[in-house]
Amino acid sequence: MFRLTAVAVCVLLSLSATGQHRKYTVVLNDGSLIQGTIVGDSTDYLDLKITSPQVIRIGRSQVSSVEAVKYPVKKSMNTSGYYARLSIGFLAGKNESGNQSSLSFHLSNGYQFRNGFAVGIGSGMEELGVPLVPLYADLRFTPLSSGLSPYVWLKAGHGFALTDRAVNYEDDTSADDNHEGGFLFNTGVGISMFSWKRTAVNIGIGYRYQKVTLNEDLNWWYGRNTVRHTVTQYYRLEFHLGFVFM
Repeated sequence: MFRLTAVAVCVLLSLSATGQHRKYTVVLNDGSLIQGTIVGDSTDYLDLKITSPQVIRIGRSQVSSVEAVKYPVKKSMNTSGYYARLSIGFLAGKNESGNQSSLSFHLSNGYQFRNGFAVGIGSGMEELGVPLVPLYADLRFTPLSSGLSPYVWLKAGHGFALTDRAVNYEDDTSADDNHEGGFLFNTGVGISMFSWKRTAVNIGIGYRYQKVTLNEDLNWWYGRNTVRHTVTQYYRLEFHLGFVFM
């Protein structure tokens, strides 16, 4: 859980830092226009990065005005092309220990068609009893051609467990237990909001199913080739926040 939380925080900080490098248009007294990122600002001059790593220094007396570059908000989500989707989810449900909750971190990419359908694959990191790496097909449909639109999604695939453990018994014998993971299914609805150039924010709620199988080696007790299989099925309510880059 701590690792998942740390990853989520790092992602949000990275996205925040990216948004701070905004471009500006500097208008000089002679009417010339220079566009770039302001990396230095004082009462005497402006340092403007035009292309990395080129930085020019402009005297304040030469500057008529400084204006932020305004990117047009994407008006239609039904635009064909490659997409990448980053999401952080919160999974809530119950098991034999009572109420349980965990975080998930997912990254998917694929192709979106002009009719609003999108097909892709995804993976990530999450914890449902054991740490899991899911691998799934990602299907989505966005019905409206607008900057604000509902959408529906469906994911299906397999969650791979990362934990194997050795169990030691009082008679100094040991057995190996391993988790195999299992089938996963996820569906839900949400809202997409295009707020920046070719970038959208997704907010969604859905249902999540995950199967996990525990294989326990009982050779120490029953003899050779004796394995007990324990299947746990997780049913979770999912809330997620995502970012789409197109």
